[in-house]
Amino acid sequence: MEQCEQHVELDNLNLFIETINQGSITKAAEKLGKPKSTVSRQLTALETSLGVKLMERTTRKLHLTEAGEALYARSAPFIEELNDIGQEINAFALEPKGQLSILWPQELFTQTMSELISEFLNEYPKVSFCGTQYNGVAPKLNPQIDLHFVLHQHPLPDSDWIAQSLMSIPQGLYIAAHCANKAPKHLTEVSDFPCILQGGEHQWLFRRERSLDAIEVSGRLTLNSPDMRLQAAIRGLGLVRLPVYLAEPYIRRGALAAVALEGKPVAEELSVIYKSRHLPLKTRLFLEHFQGHLGRLYSQI
Repeated sequence: MEQCEQHVELDNLNLFIETINQGSITKAAEKLGKPKSTVSRQLTALETSLGVKLMERTTRKLHLTEAGEALYARSAPFIEELNDIGQEINAFALEPKGQLSILWPQELFTQTMSELISEFLNEYPKVSFCGTQYNGVAPKLNPQIDLHFVLHQHPLPDSDWIAQSLMSIPQGLYIAAHCANKAPKHLTEVSDFPCILQGGEHQWLFRRERSLDAIEVSGRLTLNSPDMRLQAAIRGLGLVRLPVYLAEPYIRRGALAAVALEGKPVAEELSVIYKSRHLPLKTRLFLEHFQGHLGRLYSQI
């Protein structure tokens, strides 16, 4: 209730300043697009709340009292600055501007992401961009970052943040072509097989017809870069889980072999996470820009 009353008093104060600037209640009402009776009533409410007479009203002219002159002198600069601030803030809703902070995984189509960001900045010259890539497990959510793009196998944990699924990225198991005869033949053998892992990875998920199996994995080589994991696999250092689109060219060249087991590796989900449903204009436009070009990402899968 107090916040509502303070808002009304501030509105009345703004109306008082505008009335003095215009020289009459009639002109102030025209400028503000309000009925003259409403303006008069709000001015009376302001005087009542302050407990003093602010102006003497005649049919032709307004005369400030001593209290009215003091109020005008002290409040006019404040109201003017407040109105300027309001106009500046409203500009953010009309034109995208300010810094946009994005977090995304290093393995997320680096070249295409670079193209999408460049196109967005060329279209909206008043937006500046701060991009951070991460390797392995996604870092904790940071309120200073506008959009978090994360890749995950497991469902995202419950939180008060907003999460939106964008696309699925099929995964496969691979081994060097010259080691294909040594590859595991069953899911139960994967836990005892040397694997090439990314940071924080301890399980691989496999989907069968009616079940989801979490297989413990281990190995002596952990690399956050998917390209480095791929190269390590080609050199015979173990079994690796990789996006299908990344491995396929090397299968065609005969450097890698796909490993087929009873279950298929669960696809990685690409999700975007943000703090509030009410996104600033610059953030909403970038997300729309990204979603509008998902086809370019799918074309690489």
